[in-house]
Formats: sequence, C-alpha cells, structure tokens
Amino acid sequence: MVLVSEISLGGESALLRSWEKACSGKDVVLPPAGTNYLDSVRASTAAFIESAGHELVSINNEGIRNYVNRFDYDKFVKYVKQVNGWTHKLPLVFDNMAQELNLIALLDLLQFGSGYRKELHTATGRGASDTIRFGCISMHISQTLIDAKGLQALTLGDISQHFDIPLFGDERPMAQGSSAVMVSQASELRPLAECILGCLQDTGKRLELGGYSSLADFIIKMCTEKPSAAHLVEMLANAFPSLRDVAQIEDHQVYLFKKAQLMAYDVCQRFGKTDKMFAFNDIEQLTLFADNVVPAMMQHHGLILPNKNIIAKIENSQPLSLPETTAMRAASIVAAQMVVDYANGHSSAATKCEIPINQATLDNFWWHEGKEPDLR
Repeated sequence: MVLVSEISLGGESALLRSWEKACSGKDVVLPPAGTNYLDSVRASTAAFIESAGHELVSINNEGIRNYVNRFDYDKFVKYVKQVNGWTHKLPLVFDNMAQELNLIALLDLLQFGSGYRKELHTATGRGASDTIRFGCISMHISQTLIDAKGLQALTLGDISQHFDIPLFGDERPMAQGSSAVMVSQASELRPLAECILGCLQDTGKRLELGGYSSLADFIIKMCTEKPSAAHLVEMLANAFPSLRDVAQIEDHQVYLFKKAQLMAYDVCQRFGKTDKMFAFNDIEQLTLFADNVVPAMMQHHGLILPNKNIIAKIENSQPLSLPETTAMRAASIVAAQMVVDYANGHSSAATKCEIPINQATLDNFWWHEGKEPDLR
C-alpha cells in the first residue's frame, strides 16, 4: 500500500506563505501608536453595536439589572479561582521562569480551533482548548525546541504527533477498480493542523527578525520597558498578525484583541505576585476575551439578544457570518461592562466580594460556567 507523502516544510515553505496570505490580521489598521488598546476595544465595540451591530445583537438592559440582582457571588469566586489557578497547576517541571512563561504564552497564542470541536472529540476525545494544551505539553516534555528558531523548524508531522491531530482520513484506490495503490484523503482536521503550524512558524520568523530569542524574551523586554497590560497588548498586536483580532465590518473597525489580552492576563496571574514587571496595575481594565463560549453564556443569561436569524443558525449548528460573529462578540463586551458598572455601583455584595467584578473575572466565570454539562 502506498500513501501520499507530506511535503517538507521550512521557514519559507508554501504553507507559511499561505498562512501569511490567509491571516486576516496582516492587513488590518491598528490604533495609532500610544493609544490605549483596551480603550480602543471598548470604544470600537460600543460604536459598532450602537450603529449597525444592534440590528444583529441588542443589549438587554433590564436583563442585565435582573442578572446582577440575583448574581451568585459564591459560585463566581469558586469558578474564577479555579480558572485563575490553571497557570500554577501545569504538570510540568521548568528550568527557569522564562521557559514557563514561554509555554504559557504559546498556549494563549494557539487559543483557536473551536470550530473543529465536534471533529476533535470524534478523533481524539478532546475539545479545541484541551487539544492545544495537550500539544504544548507534549512539545515541552519531549524537549522540542519552541524558541524562535525551533518554531520555524516545526513540520506538519510534528504538529500531528504532538497535538494528536490526524492528517489523513479514509483511503481510496488511486485507480478505479484497482486496490494495488491506495491514497489517503486529507483528514477534515488537517486544516487545523496547518493553522497551528502556520501560526507557530510565522511567530518564530517574526521573533527572529525582531531580534528576540523566544516569545518569552519578547514579553519580558516589553514588560521591562513598561509594566502595563495595555502596553503589552499593544506591543503584541503590533508584532504578531495572529494576535491582531480585528474585524472590518463595512466602515467599522472593531477591535477585540482576545488572545493578546488573554496573554497579558495569564502572565499577570502567574508571575505578577513574584515579579514587579508583571504586576500590571491596569489589569482590571482588560475586557472580555470574547470567543464563542462567553457570548453563548451571556445569551443564555439574557444579557444579549441575537436577532432571529442568528438564533436560527445557532439552533441548527450553522456557522455565523463575520458581521454576525463580530456582533455577538462586540455586544458581549458592551454588556459585560454594563454588568460591571451596575454591580459595582448598586450591589454591596459586589464591593465586598473577595474577587473584584471586572470584565476579565466575569470572562473566567462565564467560561467555566459554560463547561457545565447542563449548559455546554
């Protein structure tokens, strides 16, 4: 039996060029230098929802007030602590802080693939987030180099092996009526493996061109320059197209910066108490890390109200368009800020809560809540 072999991939491979062409962040217009990127997220999402976005997803003001009035603070504290603790509970041994920081940053860099959740569970028994975690841990345990040069040297076979993503599916005869030579169809998960590889190769290439030995080296230098979450988000988004989470909807530039904000948050949670360069005093200004889970939970709680077309697509497991997806994410950020403002302004329980009520902690809470079997 003969199988179609995979091509050799290098720093200038066709896959890397394809990734750079496909990466939507490469050509987006970012806020001007020196702009507070967290303010840009709040302002652009609010402007989009107030104009065109409200026809797709609206904010339920009364629902927000009712939700805050019955908010379960005990459950909130429990869930946020569990989510915040993940960076402290990696089952790994690290040689130094930079090595640990590098792995955490790569885990956040690769937080995508939720659209393959069903296929991943069928093939591996894991969802998208667990697949990324599994792969990154595998690379660390196997001592695979994941610095700037190492990321560029990865191959599609490496990604398949570490992340347990099959590249090939069913076999078929090359010639009709003959089984002498068989070829394998590409696995439906192969595009995900290619995206992971493209993202890692592109990141490694840009790190090396910038004079940084690793992603950890980049983060350390940016935080030494200015220990600020907003500053780190700005620097990450400017340096790496894969972190430019921006949507152009007609004449609206909607900034979201999910993964860059998540990276800043996790860095602060893990190292902020032991190293002042990561003790960001503006950490509470981060917005939701709006993906697919959190907006779904906010819809469940009646905080945002998608229009009937979006609801029909969700109920029938149909993909949303870019404007619809952006509206769900943007409305979630706007509504979350209203939850924060109302809770901190009208609830004595919120002001006395062990954990502050802000968009980042609400994201932790809703994300964990979304994993409950009855709500998943």
